[in-house]
Amino acid sequence: MIKMNKIAAAVAAVGSISVVSGFSSAAFAQEEKIALEEVTVTARKRAESMQDVPVSVTAISTQLDNPAVQSLQDVQDYVPNVSIDQIPGNNGASISIRGISFQETDKSLDPPAGVILDGVYLGVAAGQLLHNFDIERVEVLRGPQGTLFGKNTIAGAVNVIRTAPTKEWGARVKVGAGDWDKREISAVLNAPVGESGGVKIYSNKTEHDGYVENNIINEDLGDVDYQQLGATFAYDVTEAFDVALTLERLEDYSEVGAWSNFSRTTDSIACWSTLGGAVPGIPVADVPFGSGCMEFDDESGEGKSSVNAPNTSTVTNDYANLTMNWMVSDWQMTAITGHVDREEDFRVEYDANRNPFLHVEAAHRYSQTSQEFRINGDLTDSINLTAGVYYWESDYWQTQESYDMWYFFGVGDNPGDISQDLTGEGDNTAYSLFASVDWQLTDALILNLGGRYTQEEKSFRGSSGELTYVPADMVVVPAGPITAMKDDWNEFSPRIALQYALNPDVMLFGSYAKGFKSGGFFARTQDVYGMQSYDPEYVDTLEAGVKSEWLNNRVRLNATAFVSDYSDKQEDVIVPDSTGSVSTVVRNASDVDIQGLEVELTAVVTANLSLFMNVGLLDTEYNEFFADISGDGIATDNSGLVIRNAPEKTLGIGADYVRDLSFGAFTANYNYRWRDEYQTIFGNDPLGLVDTTAFHNLSLGLNIDEKYEVSLYGRNLTDERYARVILIPPVSNFGQYTPPRHYGVAFAADF
Repeated sequence: MIKMNKIAAAVAAVGSISVVSGFSSAAFAQEEKIALEEVTVTARKRAESMQDVPVSVTAISTQLDNPAVQSLQDVQDYVPNVSIDQIPGNNGASISIRGISFQETDKSLDPPAGVILDGVYLGVAAGQLLHNFDIERVEVLRGPQGTLFGKNTIAGAVNVIRTAPTKEWGARVKVGAGDWDKREISAVLNAPVGESGGVKIYSNKTEHDGYVENNIINEDLGDVDYQQLGATFAYDVTEAFDVALTLERLEDYSEVGAWSNFSRTTDSIACWSTLGGAVPGIPVADVPFGSGCMEFDDESGEGKSSVNAPNTSTVTNDYANLTMNWMVSDWQMTAITGHVDREEDFRVEYDANRNPFLHVEAAHRYSQTSQEFRINGDLTDSINLTAGVYYWESDYWQTQESYDMWYFFGVGDNPGDISQDLTGEGDNTAYSLFASVDWQLTDALILNLGGRYTQEEKSFRGSSGELTYVPADMVVVPAGPITAMKDDWNEFSPRIALQYALNPDVMLFGSYAKGFKSGGFFARTQDVYGMQSYDPEYVDTLEAGVKSEWLNNRVRLNATAFVSDYSDKQEDVIVPDSTGSVSTVVRNASDVDIQGLEVELTAVVTANLSLFMNVGLLDTEYNEFFADISGDGIATDNSGLVIRNAPEKTLGIGADYVRDLSFGAFTANYNYRWRDEYQTIFGNDPLGLVDTTAFHNLSLGLNIDEKYEVSLYGRNLTDERYARVILIPPVSNFGQYTPPRHYGVAFAADF
C-alpha cells in the first residue's frame, strides 16, 4: 500500500511550486511581444496542448534540429528522471524512467518502457534507439501509461512522430562529416500525387570508424555502418477520410560493441594464469596466452580493447504502418495496422581478452503484428470519450552456440572444442479493450476516468545442449530435449485523474494509475527450471502536478511529485539447476518503493535567447527482496540493495540563441546534462557503479536565405567517459566505454 506520508510530501512539494510567482519582471523587459510557442502533444491519442494534459509529459521538437542531437539517446538531455543508454549492438536501448529500467535485447523479454513509432508499439528493446532522422516530435510520458498505450509501459512511454508528407514538391538533402572518418548523407523528397495526395521518400546512411584502440589485431573497434530507406504515401480519399502507408527498410552492419576487459582474479575464469590450481582442471602450464585479467592487461582499459576478434553483426529491420482516419458525424475514427520483421545475426567474443575461449554466434528472428481501432468524440457537451480495441501478436526464434571453450579442460593444445547450443522460440498473443473519459464537472474542474482490460497468452519451446567436450573430429553435440510451456494472464489497468484550472495559465492535477509488465518465459537459459514462467509485475502510482505559464507566456514551469509502489517485480535471480550448477533466471522476487520530484522550466529571455532547465529527484528502495542472488543456494534479505539505473538526481540545462543577419541567421545551442552516481549491475557489484557524470554539447550554425544551413557541433566537450560493465560469472567481465569527445560539421539544403 502506498504510504500516506509520502502522498502528503508529494502534494506539499507540488503545492509549493504552484504558487510561485516571484520571477523578476525586470529580467523580462516587455519592449517586444515575445512568448513561448504552444506545444501540441498526442499523449492521450488526440492532439492537445501540453499544458492542458494531466500527464507528466515532455515534448521535444525544435531541439531535434540541433545537429548534436543524433539519436533517441540524446532526448534524455531534455527530460527529468530519464536515462537512456545504448545496449551494445543492434541499436538496443536501455531506457530508465523514474528508476525502472531494462538492459536486455533478448526477444523473450519485455521492456518496461514502451517506444511507439507513429502509433506502432515496438515490442523489443532491440532497434528502439532510433536515429534522429526525419522525426517531427518526441514525447516522453513518465509513469504507467497502460490505459491508452497498453502493456509494458509500466515505467512510461516514448512516443515518436515522424514528419508527414507535405503533398507539395520539395526536398531536403544533408551531408555531414566528423571524427573517426564519419560520413553521413540523408535526403527527404516530397512530391504531390494528384490534387489530394502526396508521397515522401526518405533515406539515410551513416558510417564511421571505431574509436576503441585494439593492439591485438591492430585495428580500431566500434565501426558503425547503418542505412535506412523508406516511403510514406498519404492520400485524402474524401474530405472525411484519409489514409497513409509507410514502408521502411533498415540495414545495420555495425560492430556489436568494443569490449574492454574487467575480469578480476577473484571471480573470473578468464584470470586462469593467476589462479593456478584454484580452479580444478586449469593448470597454468597449459595456458599459452598469459593473463586475461584487467589487473594485468595493459591493452584493455578506457579507449582500449584486447579482444582477439571484432564483434560483428548483420541486422535487417522491415517496418510497415497503415493508418486510416475518417470522420463520421462528429466522431473521429482511427485504424492503425503495424508490422515489424527483424533479423539479427552476430558473432560476439565474451571473454573480452586475447584468450580465445568464449565466443558466441547467434541468430535472432522476430516478427510482430498489431491492429488498433479507436474512436474519439463528444458524448455530450461536457463528456469526451476515447475508446478502442487492440490486437497484438508476435513470435521469435533465436539460437546461439558458445564455442572456443577448450581451455576449461586444461589441455596444452586445441584437440577439439567445447560447445553448447541454446535454441528457443515463442509466441505472444494479446487482446485489449480500452476507454478514457473526460468529464467537465465545472468550467475549471475536469474528471478523467480510464481503464484497459488485457488478455494475454504466451508460449515457449526451447532446448539446450549439454556443455560437452568434443574430440578432434569436431562431432556436433546434439541439443537436449525440447521443453514446451504455455501460460496466460488477464489484467485490468485503471486510471483516474482530476485537473483544476486556477486560471487560464495555471492548472493543477492529481492522478492514480495502475500498470503492469507482462509475464513470460526467459528463453536464454540452460535448464528446464529456468524456463518456468514468471508472472506480471505491477505498479500503483500517485501523482500531483502543476502546469503553469507566467509573465505573458514567457516562462513555463511544470512540476510533478509522484509515489510508486511496485509489487511482484521481475528480477534476475540465481537458482540451482539440474546439472548441479546454477542458472540465472527471471522470477517475481521483490517489491520496490519509489518516490520523486520533477521540475521543468523554459523561459524566453529575449527575442534572441531562450533557456531551459530540468531537475529530477529520485528516492528508491527495495521494500522486500528475499532471494538467492549469489548462487550459494541460500536465500537472503537483499532489501538493502540499490536499484539499477536509478540516479538520485539528474539535471539538464541549456540555451538557444538566434541572431538575424542580413543574409539569414546565426544560431547557437548549448546543453549540459549532469547525472548522479548510479548502479548498473544487479547485486550492486563495485564494477557496476558509475560515478557522477557531466556532459557538455555545443552547436553553431548559419542559415542562409532560409535555404542553406551550415553547422558545426561538438559532443562531450570535456571528454567524460564511463563504462557499463556486464558480468558473466564465473567466466569473465567486460564493459563498453562511452564515446570520447568528438566534433562534426554538417551542410543542409532545402529545395
